[in-house]
Amino acid sequence: MIRPAVVLAGILLASTLVGCWGSTVTGDGSTAVTVTTGGGASAAAPATASSRSTPRPLAATIPSTVTAIRFTISGADIDNVVQTFPVTGSTMSVTLQVPNGPARTILVEALDSDGISHFRGATVIDATGVALAVTIVMDIDPSNPALQTWTVVDNTVSPSATLNRLAQGDGILLAGGSYGEVLSSTDGVSWTSRDSRNVSGNISALAFGDNTFLAMTSTGNFTAFPATWTNRFYGAPSDNVDNWAASGTVVTVGNPVADIAFGGGIFVVVGDNSAFRSLDNGATWSPGTISGISYLSAIAYGNGRFIAADAASDNVVVSTDGILWDTVTTGLTSPETLERIGFGGGLFLLTTSSGDAYTSPDGVSWEQRTRFADLAGFDTSVLRVSYGGGGFLIVTGAPVQIFFSTDSGDSWITLDPFGGSSSYYLEDVSYWNGAFVGAGGDYISPAFGLVFRSGDL
Repeated sequence: MIRPAVVLAGILLASTLVGCWGSTVTGDGSTAVTVTTGGGASAAAPATASSRSTPRPLAATIPSTVTAIRFTISGADIDNVVQTFPVTGSTMSVTLQVPNGPARTILVEALDSDGISHFRGATVIDATGVALAVTIVMDIDPSNPALQTWTVVDNTVSPSATLNRLAQGDGILLAGGSYGEVLSSTDGVSWTSRDSRNVSGNISALAFGDNTFLAMTSTGNFTAFPATWTNRFYGAPSDNVDNWAASGTVVTVGNPVADIAFGGGIFVVVGDNSAFRSLDNGATWSPGTISGISYLSAIAYGNGRFIAADAASDNVVVSTDGILWDTVTTGLTSPETLERIGFGGGLFLLTTSSGDAYTSPDGVSWEQRTRFADLAGFDTSVLRVSYGGGGFLIVTGAPVQIFFSTDSGDSWITLDPFGGSSSYYLEDVSYWNGAFVGAGGDYISPAFGLVFRSGDL
């Protein structure tokens, strides 16, 4: 009955077992509920095996930041029942007495030594004594102080290049930037500069798939109007990220390739009014069939399909194979235009120039969520939409703001990663090894690329 926490967010789970495995209905009208945190044999291995260290959490164990687990039971006609248990190991099993009745909510919170919740989850049960088993998966609590504590990671200064893209796969996190700079890390803390001398130009897109990291640079020819762009791709196998080799090219008109995604065994890139797919890790590219769009600015893959956003309208395009694309009107209100898109938790999240967010499971039916920001006085550009720790992160421009939601955009909190400092900037954020990692730099020394990391969640 125990299953591991979700890979990106869980770290910790609570499985409540009602009326079975020795649970009993006591004389005072309560049900004994056995609750287990952590554990799960299948949590010990990633979906794809790797010879390198792999990102935490892959095992549903209690992190070192957590010292106690608090349970709060609530419902109609009962007073809240609160019980707190000290952490005694990497997994725990306790028994609660849940007052009998329908719709009893069990809230589970993982607390640090100061009593601040770092992770939380909840479920609703009917405590009737009838055999029942449910699982509570715990995500990052928005009040987790580690979300607001970001630092420059030691030994990550790139003295001659900026850093603007992150990609992860096969136990490795890569940061790419100008002049072909590539850094790698297995833990998000210690970083190594890689031999990427074969990468020519500034890395503006980076992705992982099929045991390959694929980087892209773009060069414009402005002698003609509109300008043409040659977008060059470079690949490195995940077991040797010092071995970068030139791959194929894609030519676009008007604008360079804007973004890249991998899914279903193929890489897909978008830019201007075009999309291209590669079945051989970037060596050759085939154009897709698209109409009704002007400038594709971002792409994401999930639920068996690619979705790309048109920054010049309110349209998205949807494809399962990267060749045949359907154009969908999202129905946004003018003067909004689309900006960035990400995928996580079974949903695509789309941002607009007005600070709104929309979600969809399939790219066809879109639901407007709570506005993530009043962007008056701020750079209105959304730089990146990422998913990690059970939530979506939206990164905006100067001054840097990060908006975080664990409920699919129904509510947002604002992260201040640099404590009000306006000297740092972020271009990309990824969840890795129990923390958020950001690629960016320093406005005061703009040629210096930096990697930032949140506190241990």
